[in-house]
Amino acid sequence: MFGKLTVIKIFCEDLDTMAAFYRDRLGLKIREEYPGVSVVFDTGHDGELIIQKGTQPNALAFTQVDIPAAHEALGDLGPTDVFPHKTGERFEITDPEGNQLIFVNA
Repeated sequence: MFGKLTVIKIFCEDLDTMAAFYRDRLGLKIREEYPGVSVVFDTGHDGELIIQKGTQPNALAFTQVDIPAAHEALGDLGPTDVFPHKTGERFEITDPEGNQLIFVNA
């Protein structure tokens, strides 16, 4: 496995309804809020669920990744170049359905 799956980003049309569902029905606590754009929930164990307005493919992020080893191991899938991330370095690939998979070394 390449690190820990710690971030899931779901795109949606109705941000307010989705945020209310995860906050009020599932009891997730809001970590950060960007009105009209996205809401970041704390899922526990250093994880995040991001609800973001839009129709892009969903995204999953793996953290604590050995970037050089993972980039080489996934080289046949056409990964992006390694580039800076707010907490280190990252690269991305897409799964067979076009969802974004992000690998971060922090």
